Amino acid sequence: MAQGYKTKFYRSDDGTSYSQVAGMLDLEPGEESRGSVDMTPIDGTSGYMDYDPSGLRDPGEASITLIWKESDSGQQSLRSDYDSDSNKYYKVEYPEGTTVEFLGHITGWGKAVPKDDKITRTVKFKISGKPSVTAGS
Repeated sequence: MAQGYKTKFYRSDDGTSYSQVAGMLDLEPGEESRGSVDMTPIDGTSGYMDYDPSGLRDPGEASITLIWKESDSGQQSLRSDYDSDSNKYYKVEYPEGTTVEFLGHITGWGKAVPKDDKITRTVKFKISGKPSVTAGS
């Protein structure tokens, strides 16, 4: 059974030199999607609609939830990324070695402050282009 424990999240300015962001609690890698084109002929007889896939795919959005630590350099870099008007490089490393790298920008910068639990930060990313997946062992 695969578990997410020991999954790591990194960021980079250049896609070569990555720094880990500390305190990740959860990762939602997002869902890729693609459109469909209605190809149902007006003289169809099946009673069902026909579709073809459209050409473009949407790489989706990802989000991470962090234990809030304002002094962490990785979290500070994410804040700079949010304030930036350009895409940055991000990487997820799963426990068995698979990595997923993507280019994107931060679209959400949230915080939860419960009275009886840890303060967390939720960061949302819009992925730009096709993610690169390298299979682990």
